[in-house]
Amino acid sequence: MKQFSILRYLKKFSLLIFLLSVIGSLVIYFYGKSQQRYVASTVIQYTNAGAKDGYTPDGSPLNVEEIYSSTVIDAAMTDLGYHSNIDSVRSKCYVEEVIPETQQKLNEALVGKGEEPSYSTDTYRVYFIGDKDTGEDYAWNMLDAIIKNYYEFYAEKYVEEQLQGNGAAGLQDGNYDYLESTQVLENSISDMLDYLLSKRADHPYFRSVETGYTYNDLYRIYDHLYSYEIPSLYAAILANAETNDIDLLTSRLQKDCEDLLLHIANCQERADSLKKLIDNYSVRNKEMMDYHYQSAENGTESILKDVEYNHEHTSKETTYDGLIQEYVDLNIDIRQKTIEKEHKEYLLSVFETARSTKGQKTFSSEEIREKIDHCVSLANKYYEYVENTGHELNRQLSANYLAMISSINVQPTVNIKLYLALAIVLFVLVGGIGAVLLGRALDFIDYFRYVDKTVQIPNRARCDAYIGEWADKLLDENFSCVALKMDSLSTLSNEYGRAAGDEVLKNFAAILKSYGDLYGFVGHNGSGVFYAFFPKCSSEKLDVILKSIGRQVEKYNSMNPGYTVHYVCGKAVSSDDHVFEIRELLRLALHRMHSGQAAASEENSGQNAPADTRN
Repeated sequence: MKQFSILRYLKKFSLLIFLLSVIGSLVIYFYGKSQQRYVASTVIQYTNAGAKDGYTPDGSPLNVEEIYSSTVIDAAMTDLGYHSNIDSVRSKCYVEEVIPETQQKLNEALVGKGEEPSYSTDTYRVYFIGDKDTGEDYAWNMLDAIIKNYYEFYAEKYVEEQLQGNGAAGLQDGNYDYLESTQVLENSISDMLDYLLSKRADHPYFRSVETGYTYNDLYRIYDHLYSYEIPSLYAAILANAETNDIDLLTSRLQKDCEDLLLHIANCQERADSLKKLIDNYSVRNKEMMDYHYQSAENGTESILKDVEYNHEHTSKETTYDGLIQEYVDLNIDIRQKTIEKEHKEYLLSVFETARSTKGQKTFSSEEIREKIDHCVSLANKYYEYVENTGHELNRQLSANYLAMISSINVQPTVNIKLYLALAIVLFVLVGGIGAVLLGRALDFIDYFRYVDKTVQIPNRARCDAYIGEWADKLLDENFSCVALKMDSLSTLSNEYGRAAGDEVLKNFAAILKSYGDLYGFVGHNGSGVFYAFFPKCSSEKLDVILKSIGRQVEKYNSMNPGYTVHYVCGKAVSSDDHVFEIRELLRLALHRMHSGQAAASEENSGQNAPADTRN
């Protein structure tokens, strides 16, 4: 059997090892790609005073699950222009506490003792997991949008005040009368002035980077609109008494005047009733004071009177103050409604006079509508300034209560490069081991099928297989074939026994095998007959080989007297004999071997000859 050689097996099956490594690595690569996930993460910290106790700036309990609430996710997807299912995105988000390692060990120790850990954190790590189809950029962008919108959501809900609404929105699309549009504009601008005034007081030094305005600048802009544009609209409308439907407008004004008059009457009636009640309280208070201060008695009765007075006085004083405040509020309301009623009456007189006189108009309906539209456009434009400034202020305020500790980091769950490198090494190793096992297994198969167990060289079946490999091919030039027969085998077996003959045959086969391994193929065809095939071996080279074999045999015979080797051989060379078919070439060699054997028998010589001679 062939000698065990790892390098021989690896070389023989190198292509198989390479293919196994490539295929295995590709399988690992595509499997890793199919299982790939991209985890985007960042760390946020709640910085308000009660955060460590689990409270938001307004005192309500902190709920970190709001980070991936439907509102936040929907806003994030809108910003990115994605149209995925909200629940599918929410399911890929989760939040975990960030606890220092020392505190974590302390908590574990407390749990081990059966105690409840008291430590709570204000720092959390937020994760978003993107799949293989969306990619790494999608995970980064989605988490960035989620954190951004959560900042706004958190600040708006727990930190900021609501932005002032735009009352002028929708005026151009609504079916409003000229006067009604102006009144809506006036009320909207007036509310905005109050809002800006409070913001100016709360944040006097804040200037928006986006708009470039402070709240004082915005207040001046709206004050100019209120002081000049609105009066100009009123002047144009009232100068012409312009309206879409004068009958409808006058009926509304009349209805408003009647409602205001009824409201004033009710308030006045309530105020008169309160006035009488307040006067009665004043009389009663005077009586109680006289009762307390004019009494000269001391002792228990005096003490009881003091207690009774103090108790009643406290109650009456509280009630009295409430009555006074209500009375003042009613009178203020009466005064305001009276002014409003007089204004309505004035407007009613203007439009009723215009309906009866039909004088020349200063402005046409189209010009008035253009003025209103212009004023509405200015109000909408200025509102964008206010809104953008408010959003920027909110972001600044939220930064004081919520901070991003680390930037967004995206990590793949499967390190494909590492796994690919490991797969290559693994499959090369597996392929190498497999090649060695397979090569050795084939050696065993070859040994049992194709090795003559007596002489330990290829047997007749292997000779037939070798001849079959060349049977369908034309032989190259200088393809040499030699047939050898050890004719001393029968003599040795008869004289010394079969075992001795087999041993000498084995030694002779070993000499032939050494040349077969170097130059071609040598096999035992049975009964002491050997075939040798030497591709690319000229006649001269073949003679050298045969002479070397002869010298090796002579050396063996000299060392083993009595167990000598005698053989005959016949040779054939394709180019010299003009035979280019292996079976024919073998027949020619056998024929020459038998011819040499017959000639040697006739001469009865004990010498072996090369080619047609005997050694």
